[in-house]
Amino acid sequence: MRSNRLVVIGEAVKPFGIRGELKVHPFTESFEAFERSPILVLGNVPYRVRSFRKHKGAALISFEGIDTPEKARELVGRLVQTAEENLPPKDDDEYFWFELIGMKVRTVDGRDLGAVADLMRTGAHDVLQVEGDYGEVLLPMIEQVVLEVDTEKGEVLVDPLEGLIPDV
Repeated sequence: MRSNRLVVIGEAVKPFGIRGELKVHPFTESFEAFERSPILVLGNVPYRVRSFRKHKGAALISFEGIDTPEKARELVGRLVQTAEENLPPKDDDEYFWFELIGMKVRTVDGRDLGAVADLMRTGAHDVLQVEGDYGEVLLPMIEQVVLEVDTEKGEVLVDPLEGLIPDV
């Protein structure tokens, strides 16, 4: 069962149109989390969703009480969050980015690299940002490097390519 914690799913980027719709850049691969969320939290304020639609890779959202471009503009720059229970179901071998944050990262030869501090999306593939005794280590999330993600244990098993881990 999922907790009711808030999960970031996008960022408000600009007003859209004359009726107070807000254009949101999604941080998700699908729009299902937006579709499943009757309430979204921007900053620390919950807003009831009046309508949602997709437009050129963005989410266009209309909120109750936000009915002018000026009111929508006040929300620009805020992160858009939903309750974890609104996220789409996932397969056993799938995970959400937020679940990786804080996981311990160890290599196949037993070295502890630290913990996942952040993830980055690049054009080619996602990248794990690991902070620990080796400083910041950037690991591409490709099959050859990330061998296993165990959300139960809170561990990521990796086999870094040569040169990815600095000498200590």
